[in-house]
Amino acid sequence: MAGREVELNKNMMSIGTTFNYDIPLKEQLPIMKRAGFSHISVGARLEHSGYLTMSGRHNVKKMVANHGMAVCSIHTPFGKNIDISSPNSVTVSKTMDCYKRCIDAAQYLGARVVIFHPTAYRQFDQLDQRKKTIVENVNGLLDYAGNRGVRLAVENEYFSPANDILRFSLDMIADARYGICYDTSHDNLVPSRLRIFKKYGHRLLTTHLSDNRGTNDDHVLPEEGSFPWHKFCRVFSKIRFTGIPLLEVEMRESAFKSPSEFLQEAFTRGQRLLNACNRI
Repeated sequence: MAGREVELNKNMMSIGTTFNYDIPLKEQLPIMKRAGFSHISVGARLEHSGYLTMSGRHNVKKMVANHGMAVCSIHTPFGKNIDISSPNSVTVSKTMDCYKRCIDAAQYLGARVVIFHPTAYRQFDQLDQRKKTIVENVNGLLDYAGNRGVRLAVENEYFSPANDILRFSLDMIADARYGICYDTSHDNLVPSRLRIFKKYGHRLLTTHLSDNRGTNDDHVLPEEGSFPWHKFCRVFSKIRFTGIPLLEVEMRESAFKSPSEFLQEAFTRGQRLLNACNRI
């Protein structure tokens, strides 16, 4: 299949602010721009961007615009008190309030997608209850998000129970305002790589493109690990994706230790990956 939809965004690519949280956002942006990135995805670590406060999101918007860039998505915070599938009603109440504030921030920043995890935990009980809870909560957010021009993307994880919750929610909620953020590093750590992508790729809202060596969630650059990119390209080439391709990569385990070199290499490898998909 030659000339797929991603070619519409051939000159657009996004990078997560997660690439190195030790670098303040105001210092990240110029080197991101010089590397070739047109967009950023604001990471979940609130102290880095402060996007949940009005002053914080105002600063983010101003800084991004000053560099001629845009925000494509934001990631919700996560932790023991923020969990959209929690069976605890107090946690759910806090999570729903937080997610609505995230949606408000996305609207203010011009971001079209809010990304969240199906759960904050690797091990838990009450799986059936969690499946029901996430469906109820996502349904409770869809109109709030949709009225603000924002869509919700649930992210695949590297542990099976979380992906069971993800699958159930996508199967139960057939709504264009709800889809998947496909994380390649997470998927490289599960036994059946690409299975989720093959089944739900038609509902792809955004990507977390990165790699690892098959043992830890390293989020290194594409081709620095063992993820089967050739298989990814075969699936991706058949998807009508018109979003902004997003790399969620991190410097900590990469061979590239200079921020500017890392970002330039990230952009180069991202472009090479998209070109490979376009050739299929």
